[in-house]
Amino acid sequence: MNTRIRQGLALSLAMLACAEAAAENPKPGQWAQQTSISADGQRWKPFPPRKDCLTPAQASQSIEQTLQAMVSQAVQAGCRPVDLKAGAGQAKGRFECQQPGTPATIDVEGSYTGERYEMTLVGTNLADRNGSGTVIPKMYMKHEGRHAGACAG
Repeated sequence: MNTRIRQGLALSLAMLACAEAAAENPKPGQWAQQTSISADGQRWKPFPPRKDCLTPAQASQSIEQTLQAMVSQAVQAGCRPVDLKAGAGQAKGRFECQQPGTPATIDVEGSYTGERYEMTLVGTNLADRNGSGTVIPKMYMKHEGRHAGACAG
């Protein structure tokens, strides 16, 4: 997929993960996260897990502020959020992204609490990384996180 779409997908993933956690005032501290990718939505290839520290200030950010930042970042990446909603432990929406040829879409759906979140993204008609014009018909991405204790340090 091209750089803009890849950045938009990665950005929407990261920002919605933060939005999901922020909606219920996530616990500050260490968060363990796992991302996986699939070509068919059935067989998943996991990326190396990671841990990030969420400060008390980050944990207190409102869902409205987080969604506003996500919309701004998506627009900068050439994507437009459509019907993006989060509340009552659920998040759902779509990004429509401009690219040469067929426009791409990224559907986002997830659930969250203050201690965990799970999100699935489905990208449709994503242009490949090298700009050859090849389009990836579908790409699935899963992102999961859970509070894992106090921050190291």
